[in-house]
Amino acid sequence: MWLMTLTPARAAFCRQVEDRRICIINIERSANNYWQYQAAVSINGVKQPAASYDCRDRLITDPDGTMSSFRSRKDGNIVCSLYRRGR
Repeated sequence: MWLMTLTPARAAFCRQVEDRRICIINIERSANNYWQYQAAVSINGVKQPAASYDCRDRLITDPDGTMSSFRSRKDGNIVCSLYRRGR
């Protein structure tokens, strides 16, 4: 008798931005504000702590409360590429 365990397939959404490979590992949209996401990303294969992405104001809030603009961090554009106005 064969005993087989199946695991779900996982595929990360990845993009190459300049010299970085940015992948979305996990993403959840806010129930209250459709323009806000909680996402975990990896940059060049290194997993980053989950952060909050505000696609309307184009701000990223790290778990320690540090805020960054999309200009200084390229992962915000990747996460928010899933966001469409008017949904």
